[in-house]
Amino acid sequence: MSFTQTVARYSIKKLFSEKWYLLMFLAIPLMMGGLFSLISGPSGQPKPVGTLLITDNDDSTLSQLLVNGFKQGPMAEMFISKNVTSVQGEEIMTKGGASVWLQIEAGFAQNYLDEKPTRVKLVKNPSQNILPEIAETAVDLMADGGHYLQVLFAKELKQFNDLFNGEEISDIEMTAMSLQIKHTMENLEQQLFPPQIKAIKHEEKEQQKTSKSFMLLMFPGILFMSLLFSSQGMALEFWKDKSQGISSRLMTSPSALSHYLNGKILASLFVYVLIALVIGILGLTLLKISLSKLIIIVGWLMLSGLVLGSMMLFVCLLMPTEKSASVMTATMVFPLMMLGGSFFPFDAMPKWMVAIGQYLPNGYMLQSFNQWFIHDKPLSVLTTPAIIALVFIAIFWFINKSLLPQFART
Repeated sequence: MSFTQTVARYSIKKLFSEKWYLLMFLAIPLMMGGLFSLISGPSGQPKPVGTLLITDNDDSTLSQLLVNGFKQGPMAEMFISKNVTSVQGEEIMTKGGASVWLQIEAGFAQNYLDEKPTRVKLVKNPSQNILPEIAETAVDLMADGGHYLQVLFAKELKQFNDLFNGEEISDIEMTAMSLQIKHTMENLEQQLFPPQIKAIKHEEKEQQKTSKSFMLLMFPGILFMSLLFSSQGMALEFWKDKSQGISSRLMTSPSALSHYLNGKILASLFVYVLIALVIGILGLTLLKISLSKLIIIVGWLMLSGLVLGSMMLFVCLLMPTEKSASVMTATMVFPLMMLGGSFFPFDAMPKWMVAIGQYLPNGYMLQSFNQWFIHDKPLSVLTTPAIIALVFIAIFWFINKSLLPQFART
């Protein structure tokens, strides 16, 4: 067994003896990805949810129809409706405990049917923006719809109201009402059809993009977040070995430090493969990623891990103490994650952040990976980034090799 293999074996064995240290590389990214998924919901887009207070002083069939508009469909997903008295509603809104308060005045239905002015009051929470505006738009639409119904079917609405309230309607009145509704609809049909504006459908040449779930968009970011943590940890292993006197003892052999560096790189590759397999298997289970994609993911993460590990090692070798190396690399990790697409997908980031992040080592590798993984581009899009990554790794290997003797002596 060569010395390079011995170093790699020793480093891997050491990592497994510190199980919590190895688990940290996986636990933090998975926890953050899970939290983002819970926040965003199954559709991938965050859904605002607020409380709608309802004070129905009329308690009529018509007022119930108005209230039920908020209790079904998309409105029911955004608002939790709660019936309150006027005193309770005022108290809750004063404390800011609800998004909006809908108040329906007494006599609302009768005034509407008699074509008299009536009022629906909507009190909005000033500390909220989105949900109160949605509620106001919904009430405006209901008011407009009610106005047009009143213009077209004022008499019929009164008869329907009598019917709902249990009053008897003769067969003659029922027949007359049906005929009147039919005549009104026929008149409307003559005015509305054929439509004055004709819609012409053009087939788009470009293939429609399929919607992607939020977790699928976050998946590459979680992988690269784990790579950043693990590359930082593997780079700091050089300082731990130095504190134990290993580096200084290797100075006795001319080629020992090169073998030591190569052994550490092999151990790092093992960690990157482990991360890719664990998170990749979760992707197979939860996101239905194909097995062929998993093989490419493992290979790309090995390459990306070497890029990030070389960079982190370069910084560690320049630092005067282990503490300063730990602080400096930790200071680097979070900006790299934020700008490099690990916290949020590039598609959801501001343009100025994307402009910076795409030129960072992790951002460049992640964005290149996304072209294939997220945007379904051919595998050939990874060729140029892979060549650039290999050149980057080779350059930093020679730089780190030249820094190791000085690092071991000091």
